[in-house]
Order: sequence, then structure tokens, then C-alpha cells
Amino acid sequence: MNQQEKKALSITACKVRMGVIEGTYHAKSGHPGGSLSFADIFTYLYFKEMNIDPKDPKNPDRDRFVLSKGHTAPGLYAALANRGYFPVEDLKTLRHIGSYLQGHPNMNTTPGVDMSTGSLGQGVSVAAGMALGAKYENKNLRVYTATGDGEIQEGQIWEALMFAAHYKLDNLCVIVDNNNLQIDGEVSKVMSPYPIDEKLKAFGFEVICIDGHSFDEIEAAFEKAKTVKGRPTAIIAKTVKGKGVSFMENQASWHGTAPNGGTVRNRHERIESSACKFGGLTMADVKKIATRESYGNALVELGKKYDNVVVLDADLAAATKTGVFKKAFPERHFDCGIAECNMVDVAAGLSTMGLVPFASSFAMFAAGRAFEQIRNTLGYPHNNVKIGATHGGISVGEDGASHQCCEDFALMRSIPGMVVINPSDDVEAKAAVEAAYHYQGPVYMRFGRLAVPVINDTPDYKFELGKGVTLRDGDDITIIATGLLVERLLWRRRLKDAGILPE
Repeated sequence: MNQQEKKALSITACKVRMGVIEGTYHAKSGHPGGSLSFADIFTYLYFKEMNIDPKDPKNPDRDRFVLSKGHTAPGLYAALANRGYFPVEDLKTLRHIGSYLQGHPNMNTTPGVDMSTGSLGQGVSVAAGMALGAKYENKNLRVYTATGDGEIQEGQIWEALMFAAHYKLDNLCVIVDNNNLQIDGEVSKVMSPYPIDEKLKAFGFEVICIDGHSFDEIEAAFEKAKTVKGRPTAIIAKTVKGKGVSFMENQASWHGTAPNGGTVRNRHERIESSACKFGGLTMADVKKIATRESYGNALVELGKKYDNVVVLDADLAAATKTGVFKKAFPERHFDCGIAECNMVDVAAGLSTMGLVPFASSFAMFAAGRAFEQIRNTLGYPHNNVKIGATHGGISVGEDGASHQCCEDFALMRSIPGMVVINPSDDVEAKAAVEAAYHYQGPVYMRFGRLAVPVINDTPDYKFELGKGVTLRDGDDITIIATGLLVERLLWRRRLKDAGILPE
């Protein structure tokens, strides 16, 4: 590569980074940190390495790229846009309702995306399938996949690596973004995957270690990978989280934080801003608390009262709010890394020793990825483990279809002996956590990310497992609701009564 080519790539990489910032800024959410650390490799792949054509994005003979660490979609989108797959201006629509640029890649809506990805740990397996399929069809193409040093805490990654080596997939190149930071902090402290290079060699890979921000080293690595025969290649790219934005560099807090903070206001909140009054009350006057916050606070109170309460998390302590328990009782909080299946079974083991584990993750990861573990080691043996699942429902729409978990209740209800709870507000959430502790057996609790009004702060409120609470009497129909829907139905009725909404 001559100096002119290198300069052109550097300019493009700068544009990709600008696209990451532009997208997450306008979305007011997203994951800039890992997008920026991988920006130089995104650039090299799409502007020099891969055999692709934006004018023919579905060409069956094209090279393939799978973004296993799907949350860094802003970086992928910025590369695709600058390569000509869609207008750069569209990056401003990231995570907006109606946009084809979802929070995680969707192959059905976004030009240039070869595979939908969301829950971590799945992309390398898909890439291995693509590479195997190419060999089966005698296609001379290459498959590239990007994973993170935190993501490789998922066991499925290593299953995929073993598969790729076994089938001698020398048309597969796995790139590990080694920035040593994940949501909960340094990878080496959360759940160390090191030594990554030696482990990959032991799994049968040709391993190349590079500076992920040096185009000379990036080029040399990809050129060498194409000469390797009889085994797949892994490129371990040492990078800087947030590279290119000084205040983001090497800061774990920028993993999933937008440059300007804040959240997108929904229709419900826009009604609030109008300050419509009815009954002497504005919606803005109502105390609002996200039930995930209630969960974290309730765990702390339980920890104060009961020494046998322990909490497990899967690299989401800041999001599930178990971090407040960790701060209060660090010796009773166990971060399992990005490994939900392992977390659930570890919790089962802890429960057999007389402890009461609360295992926490997002609803999709807990109920979906760890379903079999919950079914076999919690449900059937009736082990005393409590699942605290946050970010359930379509209220996490900004993250894309992969994270909008609505089937979690159906899955958990299908397990014999499982108690499911979907609290509607702060009061109910705290009461549910206390009740879960006292119940002998598995419990699944769904908590939300959005702040919701407190509606159960009445003297006569009483929480009982398996019993509902009447909030409003009527004589025509009965409406049964749980979770976020409860307050929405109440406010809608009150707005109708006030003449703000039509009947």
C-alpha cells in the first residue's frame, strides 16, 4: 500500500467515525465505543479487502461479512453508507421509528447487511456456516466476521471456532476487536479471556496479532490470511475503545452511551409536555421510576436483611441495576461475563448450597438464550433461583427487532413450576422481589427500562403472588393488564374523562 492509498483510507475512516457520532447523536442512544475501535477495520474491509459491489449487493459470488458484535452497527452502517449502499444522510435516522437502520443489523431491511445479528455470541457460527456453504458450492469467496473480546466470553463462540477448524474453513477470517473494555469494565477483570492468541491456536486457528489502527498491519494480516490453507484464520486486533474521539477513548462508559445523552420522547411523553390538567394533576407531577431501578434497590434491601442473597449478572450490571447491589455487597455479586447459559446453571448450583441467587440479564437473553438451562436446572428440579429480566417488551424499540422480547412470558409460563411476575410500577416491583425471595422455587420477573408512574402507593395496596389488584371498577368490560400497560390504560382512561382524547 502506497502513501496515497493509506491517506485515502485514513480519510474514509475519519468519515466512518463521523458517521458513528452523527448516528448515535441523532438517535440519542446506541454504541459508539466499539464502533469507533473497529472503524479502521470496517474501512479496510469495505474499501479495499472485500469483493463487493454496492450496485449489486446480493451478488451470490460476493464476499460476506457478519458483524457478530451487532451492537456496533453504527460503525457498520457508516462504512456501508460511505461505500455507497445507501445515502450517508440516512445515518441520522439510526434507531428512529420507521428507519431501516435498526439498533442491531437487519439483513431484510438494510442494503449490504449479510446477516441479522443481535444477541452476542451467534455471528461466528453463522459465518462458519457461510464459509462451509461456499466450499460446498465450490464458490471462490471469503467470509469475514467481527467479534469482541468481551463477546468471546460466550461459549457458543468457542463451539463455532472448534467447528471451523474441524472443517478446515480456510476461507473464514475471524477478527477479534481486542479493546479490553466491555459494559461492566475491563474485560480482564469482568471475565478474562486471555491469552486469546494461545487459546485460538489451541483451537486450530492460524493467529495473527496486529495493531487494529495501523493500515499497514491490517493489510499485511488480511494478505497473509488469504495464503493460509487447511485452517481458518483469526486476526486479534489490539484497538482503543472510542478511538478518534478524545473523551471517549479507553472509557467503558461510552460502550452504550450516545454523545449527547437523553432519550427519544414517545407519544405518551409528548402528551405530558402539553401540561394538560385534569383533577388538579398534571402527568408531569407524577413520580416516575423504571422498574429495573426498583429491582436494583430491592436487591440491596434484601441483602441487608438476608445473608443468603447472592446476585449474578452477565456483563449488564449497569443496565439491570444489579450494580447497586454490587456496590453494597461486592462479595455477594458475581459477574459471569457474557455467558447467560453458564450464569443460570451456576445459579442453580448456588441454590443447592442454601443460597438464594438472583440471576439478571435482558429478557431476551435470559428467557431466550438460557431457556434450556432454566427449563432443565431450575424448572424441573424446582431449584430456588430467581431470574430478574430487564428490558422486556417493545419498549426497547431503539435496539431493533432482536432485543424487543415479547415471547419471554410465553416461554417462562411453559415451564412447570415457574412463577412469572410482570410488575407495573416501583411499589409492585419491590414487593415482587421480596415475595420472590420467600417463594421456594424458580421465579421469573420482568422489569422495564422506561420510567413509569407510581400507581400503587396507596395505604390498602397489598401484593400477593397469583392475585390481581382492582384499580378501577366498571360495568361493561374487564381489562387485565400487567407491567407497562397498566399505567398506559389508566392514563388513557383519565385523558378520555378529561375530554383530551376521544372516546
